[in-house]
Amino acid sequence: MASFRYSAIRDSGERVAGVIEGADRSLAISRLSDQGLHPIDIREDAGEGAAAFMSLTGGRIPRAELTGFTRQLAWLLQAGTTLNRSLEILSGETFSKPLAAALTDVRGAIRKGRSFHDALEETGAFPPFYLSMVEVGEATGTLGSVLDRLATAREREQKVRGKVTSALVYPVMLVVLSIGVVIFLMVSVVPGIKDMIAGSGAPVPDSAKMVLNASDWLIANGVTLAAVVAAGVLAMGYLWTRSALPRLMRDLALRLPLLGKLLLKSEVAQFCRLLGTLSAAGMNLQASLKLIASTSPDRRILNAAGQMEVALRRGEDFVAPLERSKILPPLLARMIKVGAETGNLTPSLLRVTDILDDELDGLTDRTVSLLGPIIILGLSVFVGFIITSLMSAVISINDLAL
Repeated sequence: MASFRYSAIRDSGERVAGVIEGADRSLAISRLSDQGLHPIDIREDAGEGAAAFMSLTGGRIPRAELTGFTRQLAWLLQAGTTLNRSLEILSGETFSKPLAAALTDVRGAIRKGRSFHDALEETGAFPPFYLSMVEVGEATGTLGSVLDRLATAREREQKVRGKVTSALVYPVMLVVLSIGVVIFLMVSVVPGIKDMIAGSGAPVPDSAKMVLNASDWLIANGVTLAAVVAAGVLAMGYLWTRSALPRLMRDLALRLPLLGKLLLKSEVAQFCRLLGTLSAAGMNLQASLKLIASTSPDRRILNAAGQMEVALRRGEDFVAPLERSKILPPLLARMIKVGAETGNLTPSLLRVTDILDDELDGLTDRTVSLLGPIIILGLSVFVGFIITSLMSAVISINDLAL
């Protein structure tokens, strides 16, 4: 009996992962469903070593490539090409191994009579939101237009993600540079000054002793420290897809003064964009909220979406939970409320998304402009402390000579 490694979602929206046994993949999916789990990704376990290697070298479809595939497929379908013919044409494109393998499996499943949605789901390579959009498109007979909206939403999401990533690159580079400068000083500069101080017999100030001891420790344990850091990076890469580490790291990042606000604004914009895209595709609001609640990594958005879905089922004001959560500015929450009351929910959601994207642009610029000077100031203070401490020791040598 084969073992399958899976990630799934409970009805409550909680994400779980583990290993389950089954004669084949279909039986494993059935067993997960019997346990009240909705599989997101399930694949045969090739062993710990191979699984770890795959987690570090890839195996998942790159975001940009999946978006490009979706856009091309939408163009072909809107041009009147059948789904089978469209997939056949796209199979001749140069895709990465994960996408090429998934397309081969999808074409084989469709030839056996499976729906496009079921064929995509069986590969375990496509995200839940993507599968839901495809299911809506097939059910309404508008697969081409739905895929077009999906591609547009993914392109805008990648644009926002790129802005946030770009905003973080500069601070990260400064931090790495700062660490490099400090290591250079401690390993190359401080030992020479230590030899000079030791040969003079002059008293060493406490601050200088602290710097000299830190330099000695770093030189003695540098190789061990580098090995520990490398092992930590590999361990994080291994645990990233097998534990709650991503959610924990995100929760920690959201608590940071500047980056936290930037990340939350990005998540809120994505929440509105996905909700608007699903609404435009014809999915009802309750189902859309339930799906988004299971895919959002931010707990505040997850809780707000869940409460909105409950309010809809009870016939209550579904925007009230969004207002109470305070993840959206009051004006934007009211815009969604007015849109729902007037029957223009989709345009309202898309307009709110545009406003949030504009706010995110401004916030990104302000974050970068503030983080750079803060990190430079911190580096200056730290390096200044090292230099001042060493200079005090050098001055004590001169005083002794006098």
